[in-house]
Amino acid sequence: MWFLGSDCHFLDMPYIAVVWDLQHRTLPWFPEVSYNGEWDAREATNAWFLRRATAVITGTQVGSDELIRFYQIQPKQIKILPHPTPASALLAGESGASMPAVDVRGKYGLNQPFLFYPAQFWAHKNHVNLLHALALLRKQGREIDLVFSGSDKGNRAHCESVTRELGVTPFVHYLGFVPNLDLVGLYRQASALAYVSFGGPENLPPLEAFALGCPVLAADIPGAREQLGDCAIYLDPCSAQNIALACRQVLDDCDLRARLIAAGKIRAQKWTSTDFVRGVFGILNEIEPVRRTWGVQ
Repeated sequence: MWFLGSDCHFLDMPYIAVVWDLQHRTLPWFPEVSYNGEWDAREATNAWFLRRATAVITGTQVGSDELIRFYQIQPKQIKILPHPTPASALLAGESGASMPAVDVRGKYGLNQPFLFYPAQFWAHKNHVNLLHALALLRKQGREIDLVFSGSDKGNRAHCESVTRELGVTPFVHYLGFVPNLDLVGLYRQASALAYVSFGGPENLPPLEAFALGCPVLAADIPGAREQLGDCAIYLDPCSAQNIALACRQVLDDCDLRARLIAAGKIRAQKWTSTDFVRGVFGILNEIEPVRRTWGVQ
């Protein structure tokens, strides 16, 4: 069996687990991984399911080190297969001008250059420090807006309250979930992706941004540099001043923007869903000589 996550399934057969993150271990103080018994539930699931797995897939060496440290998984059982760039983003990036254009500025009332952050409203996504960075940029005379997309997981009201307190309500756009064509348009027309999440070690939106020609600002968390290489500007997600500085860099330096866009497009092609599936079949080929030693139980 190949499970696309680390959900617990009690079964007596060889299986492969995929681990996208272990945030209840790396970020245990956040409410989304600690309240209402969530930490205990995740820990109970992982402690059994991951230790019992024939192979565990993770995307980075940082992720592999976490599996060994937190759950004592044998290194030979861990397989590193990087998170693939979504095929839809690659296709849209290759289609370019031939893809139907969506006027996201007109549709969503975006009258100024904007930073884009697609993320669910969990606390660890760090919308609040990005809002503080926006307030600093506006005080410095930068005419820039901030666009959020994603559903509310319990923290949107707090973000909206901070938006009001900082006096930046006219410049922040809460779009909720958006259609895929709109998402493509937002990436293409944004001044940059501001991906400030504390969570990792891998993240999907920077890969989408790479494929669609959007410069990437990324939180300098464990695993980020391994995933994104030299294709992003890295920032301290705890510092509004540092986030604002990174934004000014990408807004003011045209050569830097061009370099980031070109490097990102190359990086987006480096590891695709086809590569990922081939990697899984390689793992299955390794397991097969062992599995054939017993019959059906």
